[in-house]
Amino acid sequence: MRLTRLVATMIDQALDDLHVALPARVERFDPTTLRGEVVPLIKRRLAKDGEPEPLPPILDVPFWMPKAGPFVLRLPVRRGDVVLLVFSERALDYLLVDGQPQDPRFRRRHALDDAIAIPGLLHQGEGALPSEHGQDVALFDRNNGNKIVLKASGDCIIHVPAGRIYLADEGAQEGAARGTSLKEWLDTHEHPYTWTDGPGSGTTGPPTTPSPEPSEKVFLK
Repeated sequence: MRLTRLVATMIDQALDDLHVALPARVERFDPTTLRGEVVPLIKRRLAKDGEPEPLPPILDVPFWMPKAGPFVLRLPVRRGDVVLLVFSERALDYLLVDGQPQDPRFRRRHALDDAIAIPGLLHQGEGALPSEHGQDVALFDRNNGNKIVLKASGDCIIHVPAGRIYLADEGAQEGAARGTSLKEWLDTHEHPYTWTDGPGSGTTGPPTTPSPEPSEKVFLK
């Protein structure tokens, strides 16, 4: 019986230092290196009768982002965001040097120091996401309502209630023409006409109705 308890205790102690996946809170994030500092959202008793204590911050954690070749989708990770940590089977110190197979050199296995952060974990305190477009691909900002939606029907929605849409260059000042309104105006507008007596030429005045204003939302260069 004593041997059984001893073995069970040894296994528990070994499992305490074997990590697979944990939620964590972001403390710092560098968008140029995709690395940051995180704090696991778990407390652990260091002594049998002690109080649970938070784990220390994990430094220089690589963050996963969708990436292929020269293309990267970089999310604006912020302090306080919750991420999912997965822990590498072997030490990461040399495994992310140049994308080539390397000797890990350290004997760490599933250690806290070898975490990889995956953004996008939603905790219950944040509330639910909007129910609309649940069957579509949607990129949206919950703060200001901006969204880009690829619908299953094949349509694409770009909705920017607070801000502008820039084509080709941020800060462009040329407002895009409103195609339908402009065509209707060109097809139907009239000019006052003045004709002099006898042979000669006539002149027209400006249109009787003003041309449609360019878009105040879409700008191009």
